[in-house]
Amino acid sequence: MNIKVLVRLLPACLFIFMVSGLFAEESAEIDSLKKILRNTSEGETVDLMNQLSEAHAGREWGKSQRYANLALDLATSLQDQYGKAVAHTNLTLYYIEQSNYREALDHATLSLTTFESVSDDYQIAVTLRTIGNIYSLLNQSDQSLDYYLRALMIFEDIEKEEEVAASVMMIGDVFSQWSQTEKAILFFERSLSIHQKLGDHGGVLQSENKLAQSLMAMGRFEEAQNHLERALVIADENDAIVPLANLYTSLGELHYHQFQLNTAQKYFLDALEMKRSIGNQGDIAIALSDVGRVYHESGDTPKGVFYYEQGQQLAESVDENAISAEIYLQMGELYMQEADQNNAIQSLLAGLNIAEQIQDYLTIERANQLLTAAYSRFGQAGQALVYQRALQLTRDEINRQQSNRRVAELEIRYELDKRDRELDELKSEAFIKDIEYQRTFTVMWVIFGFSIALLALFLGFVFYRSRLIRKTEQEKMEQALRIKADFTAMLVHDLKSPLTSVFGFAELLKMGEKPYDRIKEIAVTIRKTSQKMLLLVNEMLDLSKFEAGKMILNKTDTPLKPIVKTSIELLGPVADLNGTKVSFAGPDGLPACHCDALKIEQVITNFIGNAIEHTPKGTKISVKLEEIKKGGEAYLYFSVIDNGPGVDKDQQDKIFDKYAQLSSRKTAKGLGSGLGLAVSQMTIEQHGGKVGYKDAEPFGSVFYFMIPCKNQDIPKVQPSNTIQAQT
Repeated sequence: MNIKVLVRLLPACLFIFMVSGLFAEESAEIDSLKKILRNTSEGETVDLMNQLSEAHAGREWGKSQRYANLALDLATSLQDQYGKAVAHTNLTLYYIEQSNYREALDHATLSLTTFESVSDDYQIAVTLRTIGNIYSLLNQSDQSLDYYLRALMIFEDIEKEEEVAASVMMIGDVFSQWSQTEKAILFFERSLSIHQKLGDHGGVLQSENKLAQSLMAMGRFEEAQNHLERALVIADENDAIVPLANLYTSLGELHYHQFQLNTAQKYFLDALEMKRSIGNQGDIAIALSDVGRVYHESGDTPKGVFYYEQGQQLAESVDENAISAEIYLQMGELYMQEADQNNAIQSLLAGLNIAEQIQDYLTIERANQLLTAAYSRFGQAGQALVYQRALQLTRDEINRQQSNRRVAELEIRYELDKRDRELDELKSEAFIKDIEYQRTFTVMWVIFGFSIALLALFLGFVFYRSRLIRKTEQEKMEQALRIKADFTAMLVHDLKSPLTSVFGFAELLKMGEKPYDRIKEIAVTIRKTSQKMLLLVNEMLDLSKFEAGKMILNKTDTPLKPIVKTSIELLGPVADLNGTKVSFAGPDGLPACHCDALKIEQVITNFIGNAIEHTPKGTKISVKLEEIKKGGEAYLYFSVIDNGPGVDKDQQDKIFDKYAQLSSRKTAKGLGSGLGLAVSQMTIEQHGGKVGYKDAEPFGSVFYFMIPCKNQDIPKVQPSNTIQAQT
């Protein structure tokens, strides 16, 4: 019995011992850190925290983040810019590891800004490259290329050959991803040359491999094989397992594209075994899919499916979505060849869904293309059409991205050309200075002669310009007089018509007795005609007063809502006669306005009357009064909206001109002398407000004015002795 109890207690004791050991280790680390911190200054503490964050990166990311946050807080309080930038860099690496790329981008951007403030070129370039890597992870390769090239230019300036080689290789990867293989080859060749010069075997192997892959994409298999064989010799001599596995994969691809399937299968299987020993799960998944592809091509469907499924499951387990999507599409192709409709469609749809989640448009394009072919092959034309449309949309998006990339390339090329031009300019300046020392006397005489000629040209130009100005002023004066004469003739015509009417009706009354109803009708007509003439005369007088600066406004605090209602009631008979419906909307509680009530009533009546008179019968007119805020001040906003044909575009800029008589092609009506609107504009502007016109939606016109609620003293218009043409 005692032995059984001891056996049961033993695991518990071991567990307690392990936990206490962990706590003891943690406590010892904290105590050790405290002792170190007691003997360091605040600036040294920031550096220590950043070093601890870097030391824990890759092993204990949680501790790395905590130390980086502590360093950031302390550096911020001490205004230690460099320490703050390093802390942001460490947090960038942490968030990249956590696949939180947006947060990583924010910290990298802050790090870049801070390094720029302390002018550390090397760290600026490293951070630019890190930002490029983040954009690459976000599938925004056009952005990543921009940052890679900026980093490359800085590394070249500070002569960091190793960093130049790494940056050049990254740029080659971007062009390779864009299928711009010739450009990618140029960058890979430059990377290879630098690594060979530095004696960096790892860089040489990587460059040789990438160069061979680019050559294979162009069908230059013999050159690719030469590069791979040279790389194999170097990898064997240096026992480089990871590069050797990648070289085996590339050799498998080389023989696969040449339909040497047995040799390709051998290399792919060797690469798979080596990658399994290395332990990178994503690389293992790709190696499994490569083996499955060879079996698929050779017609061994069961083995092909087996390796595909293993690779897909492994990629899915480690969240390698791009690899998983590609394997699903490969499986779909295999099932299509076997005429297995359900599995083919299911695999292709799975690959499409994953590609859409990671926004991999090239994979989305391929998936839609395969789905279109699959549904067509299995006799489902409707579904095939759906994915054909989706394929077209995806290609449009890819073309848009390619256009953006071309623009980015042009911008980058411009920057490089600009640097070359600056260098050429520096050389030219040195050369010119050398020549100037030899030709000083000659140049002085040339400048003197040129100055004399330039002075003569200038005097001629001044004389010609003065004559041209006088001629232009004379033409403007003649045009202004002509416009005013036309306006006067038009005004006389507008007065002559109602005077003729009054004279005619007076003659009718003179001819003899008439029935009372007829006499009343004639009297009403004479009264209306006289009112029209009186209104025109009053408008002319108001215009003259405004232009002479003698208009006096009697301002009082006046609510505008009753004035609007009164104007609508006065114009009611005219509206009824024209078959026009006038509606008014104005909320209660509107503030009073410090204004000349009579003048504002004239403006309101003019706006509503114009809307009734110059629109077709049956027009609906909406009158609105509301309060608005502008620049912290309160304004009353009055508007008259109709659903008539509106005003022609070429007439709208003349609506408020004093001497313009408008006509509308839409209504075939004259729009009057324009005095009413001109006087209205002057009245509102004298109150510190603004009038305007705009088209109503979907058709019609909107005449409006806004006037401040508080008093605003506006200086009177000064009289002018000159006549200006209103254009």
